[in-house]
Amino acid sequence: MFASDNNSRKFLSAYFKILNRSCEVSGDSSLPRGAKIIAMNHTDGYDPLFLPLAMEDKPHFLLQDGLFKIPIIGRLFKESGQIIVYRETERAREAYDQACQYLREGKTIALFPEGKQVPAGMRIPAKTGAVRMSLETGAPIVPLGLYTPPQNLTRLKIRLQGEDRCGFWQLTGKSYMRFGETWNVSQSFSLA
Repeated sequence: MFASDNNSRKFLSAYFKILNRSCEVSGDSSLPRGAKIIAMNHTDGYDPLFLPLAMEDKPHFLLQDGLFKIPIIGRLFKESGQIIVYRETERAREAYDQACQYLREGKTIALFPEGKQVPAGMRIPAKTGAVRMSLETGAPIVPLGLYTPPQNLTRLKIRLQGEDRCGFWQLTGKSYMRFGETWNVSQSFSLA
């Protein structure tokens, strides 16, 4: 996810090794080459940073703007071409437009269709962005299920941008990724 794909993979591998974390990848892992949209569930504590290690292509994540304000990490996200999402502002459309541009260039986009983290056991409706991007660019959607067992999660309290936040983070142990069957949306629908 950083400027150099090779360096980012080395950094992520070291990060997971130091924390004694692993990820089991299963499902339809024969991902299509070129442009694609990886649509993931955003569960408590799951770290989608395993994704770049599970695939050949470099994914470009749609990430909320607050993450880009974190010292060092924010700069690395910007330098690596991650996409800033200015939620609920007049600039929100910029993320959609940037993602579509990357897809037209044959790149991989990774996003959370619900648009926010979903607490364990809850379901909320997905937004339409992934399907609209697919229809506009012809890129297929690859569903990806993410899961971390509760015993591998640690509850953390942090102060971010002057606001107290609570959440879960995986500090050690195993997590799981399961790729679903690729969906070619344009073959299912048409813009009439």
